[in-house]
Amino acid sequence: MRLSKRCEHFNALHAEIASQGINPYFRPTAKTWGSEVEVAGKRLVMIGSNDYLGLSHDPRVMDASAKAVYAWGTGPGGSRFLSGNMVLHQLLEERLAAFVGKKGAVVHVTGFSTNLGALGCLITPADTVLCDREGHASIFEGIKSTRARISTFAHNDVQNAAKKIAEAKRARPDGDVFLITEGVFSMSGDVAAFGELAALKDEFPDIIIYLDDAHGLGVLGPGGRGTALHFDAAARTDFIMGTFSKAMASIGGFIAADDEGVLRYLRYQSRTQIFSAALPAANTTAVLTCLDILEKEPERVTRLHQVTNRMREGYKAIGLRIGQSASPIIPIIIGSDEKAFQFSQALFENGVFALPAIYPAVPRGQALIRTAYMSTHEDRQMDFVLEVLDRLARQFRIRAQDVEEDEIRAAQPNMTPDATADGAGRAKLSYL
Repeated sequence: MRLSKRCEHFNALHAEIASQGINPYFRPTAKTWGSEVEVAGKRLVMIGSNDYLGLSHDPRVMDASAKAVYAWGTGPGGSRFLSGNMVLHQLLEERLAAFVGKKGAVVHVTGFSTNLGALGCLITPADTVLCDREGHASIFEGIKSTRARISTFAHNDVQNAAKKIAEAKRARPDGDVFLITEGVFSMSGDVAAFGELAALKDEFPDIIIYLDDAHGLGVLGPGGRGTALHFDAAARTDFIMGTFSKAMASIGGFIAADDEGVLRYLRYQSRTQIFSAALPAANTTAVLTCLDILEKEPERVTRLHQVTNRMREGYKAIGLRIGQSASPIIPIIIGSDEKAFQFSQALFENGVFALPAIYPAVPRGQALIRTAYMSTHEDRQMDFVLEVLDRLARQFRIRAQDVEEDEIRAAQPNMTPDATADGAGRAKLSYL
């Protein structure tokens, strides 16, 4: 299909959504206070941010970042490979490596470019790569650039992963086998069965385990040190990738490992590293300051989980379908794309900011509202969100009991559920 036709097809879909007034994307934020934002003149409670620890609005982080601009300027003037390498970058790499339990690290300018560049130079066409099928797009794009054989294993299914490893080693004995998973999955909020995945090294000692911990850094593990340390599996993890655009209140990414020779190779061969301008000093300093705060105030991570647990239990009490989430990301499963757009718009109109995720970010027919919580959310904000969700969930019939009733009605076309109940509190059905 030619470019003009592709654009025409997309723009027709876009126009249909826009005509209904339910396009939730690219809304410009006029002002932000972290846990609240101003959009189109409305002040809303933000429950769609990855700023899990609320550090992007911590005065210490903002002050340090501002001072870095005056000390280093607004931009690096080149890639790290050439003129843009700063002592700040090297200091950050040392701090990050120690924080996640590795000997060294290499900083990149974004999280996406970290996966794209690292996987692009670590993997060869002779290798086989096994990925959790719910892995992030940056993982799959990085692998595609290598022309390696790629296979997915069922989500969080360790036995399926082991089976695929054995098959790969028999079929291609001369290549490496990479096992790649996220620590916390960005849409479902599931935590990887990483302890069991890392234990596969007992049976397959030469597999290479690559952990994308973008949403686990600052969230899991002692003091927020990540998924590998949460499962006491750092020694078995060959590569730990992380980003700064979530809990680290900045932008950028890194890859950490114990093999200094491989890290040196990656530093000189990662195309997204050597052909991108270096991370600005303000962003680098912001991450360094976040690490300082985390090391001094681990209770921030404790507070994050208190907030998350309260909201997860609140969702369950309402009857929302939330999957197996065990992280600050709590999806509200809706079903159809159209209803997800409508529900997101209703949330906006009622003072809550949360966006839908649709295919291909999630499987077809499983559109959801992706909600994510911060350690800085206050009780009044959580109470407000739960009140709005309870009311709208009933209106849109997205609670588990509503879905079950609608499935019964769909299976028996002449029967529709009645919202009333009899004297004993049992749901009644009206036959039309």
